[in-house]
Amino acid sequence: MGQRHVEPGDAPTIEQVARRLEAEDVADVARAAFDCAGDLAALEYGRTASVLGACRLASRRSRRKPLSYERLADAFGVDPECVADAEATIASYLTPPADADDVRALRRTLIVAHELLDALECDRLHALELPGSYLADAAPWLIGRTQRSIESGDDVERRGLDEDELRAHVERLEADLELARLGTLLYADVDDVRGE
Repeated sequence: MGQRHVEPGDAPTIEQVARRLEAEDVADVARAAFDCAGDLAALEYGRTASVLGACRLASRRSRRKPLSYERLADAFGVDPECVADAEATIASYLTPPADADDVRALRRTLIVAHELLDALECDRLHALELPGSYLADAAPWLIGRTQRSIESGDDVERRGLDEDELRAHVERLEADLELARLGTLLYADVDDVRGE
């Protein structure tokens, strides 16, 4: 099976691939992955396959449904095996994402924190059914603080949950979730790409 090698000028960019496949949300991650090892993968599988492999890897480490090899290959006329091999080469230079169970646990905790923050901002903590709910299982310590806030009523000094602290906690959880999905090296590289 021959591999298609193209000159860099003929290869699509990360942005072109993302736009064509309606996957703009993966562009930053794909760019960071390509910057890490895309040129190495391109030497063996061609630049187009390498760009597509970076986009595929980014989609797998994001919140979206992963882009399929077949869809990528059909859209750009490249052998799906080349795309898969290019992705594997790029991935071999990156740290792996966290275990799927850890990612799910972080996501559940973040959902709870968002729901509590929404309720706190709307002054509706008392409307939440906390004991025995799915919220209690996902973030028991956060629910405990929330319960104390509800029980303390309007006595601000006894409140167990502070809106600003909860908002800061939500931001930390969002960063932790992105780190878990991307892996440490890619997370740092994405931060650099976004900072440019």
